[in-house]
Amino acid sequence: MKRDFFDRQEFRKYSLYGVGELVLIVIGILIALQIDNWNSDKKQEESLRNYLDSIARNIRDDLSEVRAIREDRQTANVLAVWRQSFVADNVPYAVDEIAFSSYALAEAQRILFFDANTTGYDALKSSGSLEQLQGRDIEQLLYDYYDTVARITHAEESHNEYIRALSLQLMADWPADLALFEFTDPAVLAADRFDAAQPAFRKVLGNPKTHAMFNLADSVDQLLLDYDTLDRLGSAFIHMNDADTMVFDETATALLDDIYDVNEGLGFAEIVADGRISLHTYGFGAAASVDRRLAGRSLETAPGGAEYPFRIDTVQQSDDNLRITYKGGVDWAAIFFGVRGTSALRPGLDFSAFDQLQLELKGNVAGETVWVHMKDSLDPDDGNQTDIEMALTEQWQTYNIDLDRFENADLSQLHIVTGFLFRREPKSFSVRNIRFVKAE
Repeated sequence: MKRDFFDRQEFRKYSLYGVGELVLIVIGILIALQIDNWNSDKKQEESLRNYLDSIARNIRDDLSEVRAIREDRQTANVLAVWRQSFVADNVPYAVDEIAFSSYALAEAQRILFFDANTTGYDALKSSGSLEQLQGRDIEQLLYDYYDTVARITHAEESHNEYIRALSLQLMADWPADLALFEFTDPAVLAADRFDAAQPAFRKVLGNPKTHAMFNLADSVDQLLLDYDTLDRLGSAFIHMNDADTMVFDETATALLDDIYDVNEGLGFAEIVADGRISLHTYGFGAAASVDRRLAGRSLETAPGGAEYPFRIDTVQQSDDNLRITYKGGVDWAAIFFGVRGTSALRPGLDFSAFDQLQLELKGNVAGETVWVHMKDSLDPDDGNQTDIEMALTEQWQTYNIDLDRFENADLSQLHIVTGFLFRREPKSFSVRNIRFVKAE
């Protein structure tokens, strides 16, 4: 009996010991698994961070490239607009007009394409680590960025293919009696040879294919918008990666909120910024009471004793401003910035959320007076728009004009967002910035 009691005691003791050992083993296994999971998660996090760092480096290179391409496309755009606005094709050309036209045509024919570096993003997708980003803001940002890359690639392929086709057709139509260097460097020609080459110059520049090439260079507004969108998306990603966050913070949100979509029907605030026209939304134009086809004729031979008042040097773009020179001599003339678009003859955008038009201007001589106007999509070109007189000084000054002073213009569908009207007197002034603002 006594022996049974001790046996039971011994059994209980060893049983408790065995259970304790088992518990310790289980706890050890659980701790080991937890450490293993933690190490695995840490390795995955480090791997993901390496992929994101690689993508950020790729995007930095992308943005450097896309900004350079955007600048080149904008240059070709401006040259094409200047050429089509200020050079007539049915009169004898001056040497500077041929030189400028040749330069503009060469820029319009340039094959430009953005080659994004996708190695980091491709590696992330193939690794399976992309799943770790699910539900986080940075995931959608990456999708939006590379969707925009694909859209740019497709648009550039179509644009460049059209350039190649037009270039081949232009060369096929090239006059046999005109050497290429004579067109590209007319200043080397003797006066009699330059005069003799006028029909050949006219054949090249009057060719519908040439005008199609200039029009193509002027039709990159959506590409410019896509470049800007890519810049914003890429800058937001780089910021988030540097800040080690996967959710939108204040800086990233501000960058993304600045992405402009013309399809929303709202006006873009910046018309001219540091002398650069926002060509993704606004086009440039010129008009006068005298037909542009009179460009280059002397006062003696031009009907009515007046010639077209604009030439290729009428608008010159410097580092941070546009210099506008009007030589006068006609009843009226205008230089204007208008809303781009192909869906309507006179497309308009809604600027009713703004209160003022802000202009930073200076006179290039002294005492210049210019008249500023706007027009909506339905305003006829009959001279009945509201013109606001502005006296300029030789120093840069900022002028704020309340939009309700443009009585004839419907702000919900503005077409001409800023126009400068001239009379017979010559004018010379510079424009640094034009923008819509909200009154404080």
